[in-house]
Amino acid sequence: MSTPVSSAPASCQAIRVMVFVLASLFVTTVQAADARVERLARSVTIYRDTYGVPHIYGPTDASCVFGYAYAQAEDNFWQVEDNYIQAIGRAAEVNGEDALAADLLNRTLEITRLSLAEYKNASPHIRELCEAFADGLNYFLEHNPQIKPRLIARFEAWQTIALMRFDVYQLFVYETQDLRLDDVQTASRRIDNEFSPGSNMWAISPRKSASGHAMLFINPHVFFFGPTQFYEGHLHSNEGWNISGASFLGMPFPVIGHNEYLGWSHTVNYPGISNLYLERFDNPRNSLAYAYVGGYRTAVEWTEIIKIKTDRGTESKSFTLRKTHHGPVVSMKGNHALALRLAKLDEGGLIDEWYAMGKARSLAEFKAAMARLAIPMFNTIYADRNGKIFYVYNAAVPRLPEKLDWTKPLDGSSVDSEWHGYHKFEELPQLTNPPTGFLQN
Repeated sequence: MSTPVSSAPASCQAIRVMVFVLASLFVTTVQAADARVERLARSVTIYRDTYGVPHIYGPTDASCVFGYAYAQAEDNFWQVEDNYIQAIGRAAEVNGEDALAADLLNRTLEITRLSLAEYKNASPHIRELCEAFADGLNYFLEHNPQIKPRLIARFEAWQTIALMRFDVYQLFVYETQDLRLDDVQTASRRIDNEFSPGSNMWAISPRKSASGHAMLFINPHVFFFGPTQFYEGHLHSNEGWNISGASFLGMPFPVIGHNEYLGWSHTVNYPGISNLYLERFDNPRNSLAYAYVGGYRTAVEWTEIIKIKTDRGTESKSFTLRKTHHGPVVSMKGNHALALRLAKLDEGGLIDEWYAMGKARSLAEFKAAMARLAIPMFNTIYADRNGKIFYVYNAAVPRLPEKLDWTKPLDGSSVDSEWHGYHKFEELPQLTNPPTGFLQN
């Protein structure tokens, strides 16, 4: 008579086998991922010029992004991580109560949720670039154990999109819209105009240039420290990518600069790309119902837990947030609320547009890239090796009925106050090859 291997029921044995198989699959997957990252790392070469600027060479765009991440971490990991900590709304865990307002604004704008969704729905190539940047940062940490992260022990691919959203919407769009909220539930960091930096850029046509070639001068003014600190680099891949320029630390590639065909830069502008809507929550039977076109719609409400570093350890505070179909509620007085609508906040696409701009080889391709209007603001000046120069007051400007005063909070219950899409890129103020022979902004 044979002896049973185990006296456990067959169902238990099946579960054990399943657990073993799953564990084996997990180990195999991790090993495969590690091998993939190691191959990616070995494919990249980073040269440093006499100024310390990294010149990154790799067979693919993703390999260059991996190297760009590694170089940034090598030069200033503290600021890279700090930017990501702010971008995912967790700065108060590191910096205490002073960072609470910024974290609350971050959660109100739903930067994390929107970024996760955008990453999930991104094209395979954009996902590959995001993954390569996160891999580069994690590879740096694995091979430099002396570097101790303050919060993020392992970076995730979606966080790259979150950082770009944070930089554009929380640091620039929200700050430049002059919302003048009387009772702001989510306060923003206001910059005194007396100390605000201002940027400049010029494009010179060949007939105004002693060399007979177009010239582009880039002079961005941002704070030397903090999240707007620029990082310079050069990325060259065998897939036709050859871009030199600068980005904020934590971005996957330069967002101003040039390739061998063309160059561009940005400065801050102040377009009308937001509106406040006065919402009435006056339904006694439903606290989330707000008035709309003779009836009611239901707001979305959720709770955010923000951890805050204190002298006694980490404390948690709970905040109840809500949004209407117009956007997040940023101010509440009794039964009345102000909901903020920001251009292109939900749609995203920042990484796609900047990537396409850097890959463009002509003015037509460059304009086609910008026509996405995913970058909701910033003046842009351009010059190329064919002698063309170009300026656009770039903005994702909503189409608005002229009969309303759009400078004041709008009646959220009226269909007349809704946006009707966006103005096309071709409708924005712009100049191509002006007869003056130069452009200055």
